Amino acid sequence: MFATTTEELNESGERGTLVLYRRKDYFSSDFTLKINNQAVSQKFSNNEYIRVDVPAGRLKIETEGGFITQKQNMAFSVLPNETVYLKGIVDYDYLSNALYFKRTDAEQATREMSKTKLDETAL
Repeated sequence: MFATTTEELNESGERGTLVLYRRKDYFSSDFTLKINNQAVSQKFSNNEYIRVDVPAGRLKIETEGGFITQKQNMAFSVLPNETVYLKGIVDYDYLSNALYFKRTDAEQATREMSKTKLDETAL
């Protein structure tokens, strides 16, 4: 279970930005992506990115896929007026896969995102 305090939720209304992206991968599995239990994309795919304004503070990110995909929960913090870049990494084993995110610096993310496109299905 994901627990947050009032301070972590930052009820002051301050906002930050998350940029989540996936580069080309051998497997083309799509994933459902939720931030703080709110669906952001039902079909997050290879070579796509999502830019979303979020409340500053601690955020819960959840990924889930189809039949052989493990559901994952991660937590990241975003400061007011900060842009956080998160690179999607798909982990595979013999019977399943999962999508994780890794915090990446802006310079590396800009280079890696140069050939990606906006996820048109994102809410």
